[in-house]
Amino acid sequence: MKLDTRKSLMALGLIVLVTGFRLIEHPFNSTPMLAVMLFSAAVIKDWRLKIAIPLLCLAISDVLVGIKYGYGTYTSSALVYFAFATVFAIGYFALKKLNVVNIALGSIAGSIVFFLITNFAFFYPEAAIANPTLGHYPHNWVGIVASYQAGLPFFKNMLAGDLMFNGLLFGAYALVLKSAAFQRANA
Repeated sequence: MKLDTRKSLMALGLIVLVTGFRLIEHPFNSTPMLAVMLFSAAVIKDWRLKIAIPLLCLAISDVLVGIKYGYGTYTSSALVYFAFATVFAIGYFALKKLNVVNIALGSIAGSIVFFLITNFAFFYPEAAIANPTLGHYPHNWVGIVASYQAGLPFFKNMLAGDLMFNGLLFGAYALVLKSAAFQRANA
């Protein structure tokens, strides 16, 4: 088996493994999906798999989360998937060279971009007065600020989860690549 194929299969295994964390109790918004987007974009060589694997993991885990918890796909799913695609693009362009600094910066940038896109008040129903519990905001500066303020607790969880899952994915991948067993199998 070719080295790139072995690496892609290993990456797939890691992606499926961490995607399963969505089905385990966790702090809200602390999921592995942004890390899956960055990791897939940076590590998988075949462009079809690079795109298909994270999208399939996201879609399947959304369905499973919906079955288990009663939510997973939303009326704003197109916006959420657009935000994931933007994070994927960050991984594709920013993680050409894999090192701890680039991965950490990519993770932080992905979290910030996802937060900014999904909490922009104009994507929510318009209301005269901000009501974060209903997800209604005026479509003006006050509404934008209120929407971002309401999302800050979730952003904190997302940032911590993204850094942890990126560390787990990229760290495990690097460890396996450097392992004696992997080196012998590819000698």
